[in-house]
Amino acid sequence: MNKKFTAIIISLLIGFSMISCQNGDKDNNISEKNNTGSFSNNNDDSKNNINNSNNESSEIVSDDARIYYYDVVIDKIVYINKTIEIKDKATATALINELKKSPNSDISPAISNDISLISAKVNDENDTITLNFSSNFVEAQNLGSGAETNTLKAICNTFGDYFNVSNVIINLDDKPYTSGHILMKDGDSFKVDTNNSIELK
Repeated sequence: MNKKFTAIIISLLIGFSMISCQNGDKDNNISEKNNTGSFSNNNDDSKNNINNSNNESSEIVSDDARIYYYDVVIDKIVYINKTIEIKDKATATALINELKKSPNSDISPAISNDISLISAKVNDENDTITLNFSSNFVEAQNLGSGAETNTLKAICNTFGDYFNVSNVIINLDDKPYTSGHILMKDGDSFKVDTNNSIELK
């Protein structure tokens, strides 16, 4: 009788511990998206974890993201839904890597391969994410005024959509975004606007 009772207790404990582990995994996945290291409110962490690829043992997780591009042929912002791989919690790097890829032969990447992302920080209170790119951004992109505006919108939509923020500040080497067509002041932000975007089939 005691043996049967003990076996029942052990099987119940194993079941509860498995449920507990599964719930723990869910919680970790949620915090992965909300506290991505590269998007931490801690300034030091955000810079250190953006391109954190020096670890010998890498942690890679997958998440769904919507990546936006500018289609110059139809003059529209288009998007693809994609599962991205995030290495060592560097979500910003993962999104940038996707934006550097062309979704098809007719659409150019949203970001040139020659551009680096220095840091990315989310400010939940201001509903804003700040992206700090390398100073060669404008030169490497080499876009006309219309294409520049829409490509910036595609970049902002990608980050705004993923992190559910309405404003994106783009800095170039810690200075406000400036080109021959656009002049931003310190703290000025681009608005995330996904309303008229079209899914790319």
